[in-house]
Amino acid sequence: MSKNLAHHFLIATPQMPDDRFNRSVVYICRHDKQGALGLIINNPLADTTIVRLLEDLDIECQNKTLIHEMALSGGPVAPEVGFVLHTGQPVWASSFGISENVSITTSRDILEHMAMGDASGHFQMCLGHASWGAKQIMTEIEQGDWLVCPADLELLFKTPYDKRWHKAGEKMGLNLDFLSADVGNA
Repeated sequence: MSKNLAHHFLIATPQMPDDRFNRSVVYICRHDKQGALGLIINNPLADTTIVRLLEDLDIECQNKTLIHEMALSGGPVAPEVGFVLHTGQPVWASSFGISENVSITTSRDILEHMAMGDASGHFQMCLGHASWGAKQIMTEIEQGDWLVCPADLELLFKTPYDKRWHKAGEKMGLNLDFLSADVGNA
């Protein structure tokens, strides 16, 4: 397994002890000696569209394609903070690149461009994030709480939210419904 998990998916196993991550797929945005930061990519917020969030920020939305786009709960930490995970280079005021073609941005300028329909490529808007202290994520992986696989753009941006957990397992050659948290003796 890669020591640096940036641009990888964490897939919650059935034995995940933290209910906040039940059946979650987390995209790892940063992983270094201080810890890791990721965004849950399969937990849409009920009744929270991107248009509604833009309106709450007094940003007029002229981009009709955003009408039905849902915001995601990116994780339990700082749920009032928004993150835009997107394809392309880190060209916005508060952006950094994660991989060759995936960046994360926290500044208002990308939201204004999205509202006008000027932001090209794919994106996910997340409120909150998940984070782990130094070595914590590796301990959780070793305990069997998470499976790890390289990220891909299809799963990250195009797969319907309710199918992402299963598709992530399939990417590893697993049917996650057949994994069990129970340990038994034969």
